[in-house]
Amino acid sequence: MSYKAIIFDLDNTLLNFEICERQAILGALEACTISLDLHGISENVFLQVFETYNSKYWRHREIFSPSELIEMSYRSTLAELDIQTDKISNLSQSFWHIFNHFAVMEPDVNEVLTVLAGNYRLAVITNGFVSAQLPRMQAAGIEHFFEEVVVSEAIGFAKPSPKIFHHALSRLNLTPAEVIYVGDSLKHDYAGATQVKMDFCYYNRKNRNLPQEAKPKFMISELLNLLKLFN
Repeated sequence: MSYKAIIFDLDNTLLNFEICERQAILGALEACTISLDLHGISENVFLQVFETYNSKYWRHREIFSPSELIEMSYRSTLAELDIQTDKISNLSQSFWHIFNHFAVMEPDVNEVLTVLAGNYRLAVITNGFVSAQLPRMQAAGIEHFFEEVVVSEAIGFAKPSPKIFHHALSRLNLTPAEVIYVGDSLKHDYAGATQVKMDFCYYNRKNRNLPQEAKPKFMISELLNLLKLFN
């Protein structure tokens, strides 16, 4: 099959979301001079508690702003760990500053995009906030590779809804058969692409066992392998 465009997921496909989030969570504490050591709390414990609350609050992202969500996560985490501070709002501001301006890419992203951009139209479909996703791409220096960047917040639909995929196809003026989607999530990326009959390349970055019902067109464990498939 000869594709005209390759559409990428962003988080944990092009950018390492886990590292980006970790450095923002802990970096905000440092910026606000809140020491975990003084309270006898390890970074891993703090991160585990934070992630528990953050996952819960993130389900209400249509109600609260990004700053409010992070502020709620810090407030609940600090309360559970009995850390007193009057800098909750500063923590949220510091988190977003770090998260939006210090991006960590997956291995070989620049090389892969540079080569593919010579032969294909490139685009991104990502769930998230416009105020975060676009600055992070700029911080990584990869925004210029992409003809279209479709962010769920901007259009009101998130993966795996087929509507966000149809929106991207419309912007590119292409059919599903002319495009392949590359992503790391079977739940959001594979499910969404499959609904619109778009071929899917599974970036299996952690070498997980593939569920029997999942049948992606391609599967890779390193982004460099895209060059073997599509170059």
